Amino acid sequence: MNVHDIHAKQDAALLAGLRAAGSTIEPPRSLDPTAMAVRAVRTVRRRRVVVAATAGVAALVLTGAGIGAAGAIYADRQPLPGTDRSTAEATEAPSADPTPDPSPSGDPEVAPPEYLKTGGGTLPVLPGVERGVVDGAGSSPYILGGLWYEVPPGGWTTVGDVNAGGVAGWLEPDHPLAMSFEPSTLDMSIDDLDATIELRNVTDVAGWTAPARDSGATTLDIEGADLVVIEQHEREGKVRPATIRIRSGAEGWVIETRFAANADGDKTLRDFVGNLWLKDAGEPDWYKPAYEYPTLDAIEQGVPAGWHRTEHNDLKFAVPKGWTSQATEGQFSPGVEWTGTTVTHAEPGVDMETLEGWVDASEEEKAEAARETVSHERVYVQGGKPGGNWWAQTMTAPQSQLIDVPGADYAEVQPTLHNKDGEPDYYTVNIYIHQEDQGENLFLVIDFDGGEQGWQDLHTFLGTLDFRR
Repeated sequence: MNVHDIHAKQDAALLAGLRAAGSTIEPPRSLDPTAMAVRAVRTVRRRRVVVAATAGVAALVLTGAGIGAAGAIYADRQPLPGTDRSTAEATEAPSADPTPDPSPSGDPEVAPPEYLKTGGGTLPVLPGVERGVVDGAGSSPYILGGLWYEVPPGGWTTVGDVNAGGVAGWLEPDHPLAMSFEPSTLDMSIDDLDATIELRNVTDVAGWTAPARDSGATTLDIEGADLVVIEQHEREGKVRPATIRIRSGAEGWVIETRFAANADGDKTLRDFVGNLWLKDAGEPDWYKPAYEYPTLDAIEQGVPAGWHRTEHNDLKFAVPKGWTSQATEGQFSPGVEWTGTTVTHAEPGVDMETLEGWVDASEEEKAEAARETVSHERVYVQGGKPGGNWWAQTMTAPQSQLIDVPGADYAEVQPTLHNKDGEPDYYTVNIYIHQEDQGENLFLVIDFDGGEQGWQDLHTFLGTLDFRR
């Protein structure tokens, strides 16, 4: 749930799964699961030029990094606005009647401000907030403690390990250190630099209160939160910092943002807070996930009439009639890709504004990146090497499921449903499989249409797998 190049995210499950599987057991010394997966992705999906791939891989490493971050107490940090005794005593008592005062201008076209009770006080609601504003197919949130949040679109870079200590940090794409690797931002902490977005999951929240209703702070209705305070600070150069405090019972979050001090930056802030929601309160109505993890139905073994039987590195399987195949480069042995006639999805090319910033890319690379990419149903098989089992179940992947395959002593399936505007688009399935008796290690990447027929064909395909010698 991870780093936010939407194209790169389509292959993140494969890379993350292989990396996790390869690190869980002791593989052959020559095995590099990450390199293996990267080459497979590059071989099968030649849709990104080198410039784009560099940014994509940097983002890919972090795709799942926001999941399950632990809470922490930051006692050494400065008191937050409204949390110390002097501020609490100075806070205005909330109005018994939260009805807003009439507009001082008397202009009937100017909507009066809306007020909301929060944290023992009353604050005006931040105006102009839309819920669920995302770029692309749907929401792709991260979770910090019990808070789900969305990184703005455009290829943001993480700061440090977002799993560590209930902290997450992000740099906007044009931040001077966003793509710097000396020193690597992966090794830096949030305290080493001004991150564009800084999130801290804290527990010392009992004394948090809302500031006075005329303090300039605003609030927002987030289900499950008993305090939400949004404070926009004075402009600092080209940015306008803001502090967002959210509390739900004994758990709290402090979010510092440094968006541009202009209309675009104001909209980014509103879109950002409009995408915040709490896990314990459940998914909000406006939430349209980009990814879902369906549970497989029962799988029946056998090859139906009309399907084409084939095999690769001892793995026998079948594909629907009319599919075509081509050999592909493999990390340890040649692979094969079967392609169907049904289009699963189309991806627009990189926009001209972004391409203009690719100063190191050739005109041919820019032209390739600008082209729309149309993808079809497919089955890709990557060869490995015979020997011991390389794989172990990816416990951090919610979509991980084990299935029985004749002749295999291990078969893990990770199905992901990609959504578009809240509707099913296509299935991507990663399979990690080992042949019994020191046999082959293979992994497969499968795409089927997101409709009912694609779901049925996926189960049919899984039922055709046979690893017997």
